Amino acid sequence: MDVSYITAEMSPDFERAVRVGAKAGVSVVSIRSKAWGKAIEDLSDDEVARTREVLAEHGMRVGMVLSPVGKRDITDDVAIAKHGDILKRTIRLAHALDTDTIRVFPFRPPAPTPFTNSRFDEYRDRVAECWAPWVEMAGDEGVILCFEWVGTTLVLTCEQMRRVVDDLGGPKHVGVIWEIDVSAQAGESPEVGYPHIQGLIRDTHIKRFDGGATREEYARAVQLLAADGYDGPLTVEHWGGEGETLDGIRQVTRLGAGATDQVDR
Repeated sequence: MDVSYITAEMSPDFERAVRVGAKAGVSVVSIRSKAWGKAIEDLSDDEVARTREVLAEHGMRVGMVLSPVGKRDITDDVAIAKHGDILKRTIRLAHALDTDTIRVFPFRPPAPTPFTNSRFDEYRDRVAECWAPWVEMAGDEGVILCFEWVGTTLVLTCEQMRRVVDDLGGPKHVGVIWEIDVSAQAGESPEVGYPHIQGLIRDTHIKRFDGGATREEYARAVQLLAADGYDGPLTVEHWGGEGETLDGIRQVTRLGAGATDQVDR
């Protein structure tokens, strides 16, 4: 399991974000806005070329492009249409950066309250309706869409996320990012959530250990992954700025090593 991080959280200076992470021994990153002061889907050809040069110079590769697609009100048709265009541009960026994996979201309800009454059942059919053509487009373009859920999305748990994937027909190019912290805050433990998304996980986000999920819960989750031979990233997310992200890299590295040791015993 590779330890990864998000460039914009390491530093707003993209080149520094990559250089500092490489010095910490990381070889795979997730790219999120802003990069070079822009939303990633708005990068020019020259800026994409510079991004490639910086990554190559420091021996880095892109694990996932983190788009905002789907992180909008499910009832806002204008915003949804704009997100379809953002997805098209993000697919072009992913191809240019030699990755086939894009982060997306399962939409928000109107006026969401974090972790409270996600209204998933109310809008479940609409989620599938909106995502179906985009999933087809992604398949045609040879990219994998990975759903992430947060405290304000319609999906709050692994169980709900699995229902969305099933509603879309369970195509091989649709996966998930395991959001252990979000699910914990919604009342779903790693042991309960994991079977629902087993085999779909393309990345695992590890937040600070003083949030919704404890260090012990993260350790149990990573042990489940290790036991199944998971070889995707463990991505440090929302630890803070550069110093905190570097601390996260160190702690998550120990977490992954501990889980592997448990499996090997």
